[in-house]
Amino acid sequence: MSAPVYLSIAGSDCSAGAGIQADLKAGFALGCYPLTAITCVVSEVPGKVEGIVAMEPSFVADQVRICLQHFPVAAIKTGMLYSPEIVKAVTAELQGFNGPIVVDPVMIATAGEPLILQAAISVYEQHLMPRTALLTPNLDELQRLLGTDAPICTPAELQQAAAVLANRYQCAVLAKGGHLSGSTCTDILVLSDGTAHHWSHPRTEGISTHGTGCTLSSAVAAHLAKGYDLITAVELSLQYITKAIASSHKLGELWAVNHSL
Repeated sequence: MSAPVYLSIAGSDCSAGAGIQADLKAGFALGCYPLTAITCVVSEVPGKVEGIVAMEPSFVADQVRICLQHFPVAAIKTGMLYSPEIVKAVTAELQGFNGPIVVDPVMIATAGEPLILQAAISVYEQHLMPRTALLTPNLDELQRLLGTDAPICTPAELQQAAAVLANRYQCAVLAKGGHLSGSTCTDILVLSDGTAHHWSHPRTEGISTHGTGCTLSSAVAAHLAKGYDLITAVELSLQYITKAIASSHKLGELWAVNHSL
């Protein structure tokens, strides 16, 4: 029996904690065959981004096109798209794709570094959001998409913010609560009709969470490729990333999430 196939369109992280490398590890761990289309190469380690080199948009498009032509792609995840030109090139190749698309709007790294050109955000909204099944912003990205600097401090405020975006883009929004304070993390899925689903778990203190957003969105794409409905796919993926964070291991001075579950 062949493994379900999904495609990750994202950047390469040389530290292997985020981006394409995290997507590959999550996909294989969950029993899928993850394809990749690399948009950027990033020189980084957890907490520090030293440089970004973007691929030519036409070359990114070529990677997406050849994967869709030759593999039974059941779901797609997009991560770091970086520039308006790459966003347009990618979405042009997705016009004939009828499966679910999970959009991780990679704009700001966990440590706060920008990972997108400002001009790309409106292009995201015009070209990619109308094709999106699930949007998975972290707290900073949620505020960037809302266009506000107003702090989001509670799960209720997190749900309200997610509901605004779900209504605006007419897609489901998984608002991740890891950046909120407190001993408990609450993640909230708001569907396009405003229905909300909550999942809470104890916070794991004292480790780096570099790449966990990439891993989570990739896990959702993997579960969708396996045929799960969206709510179940999100729930199973949150269980996966919670266990991966809790069982993280230290490599030298840095922490890495554990995909061998």
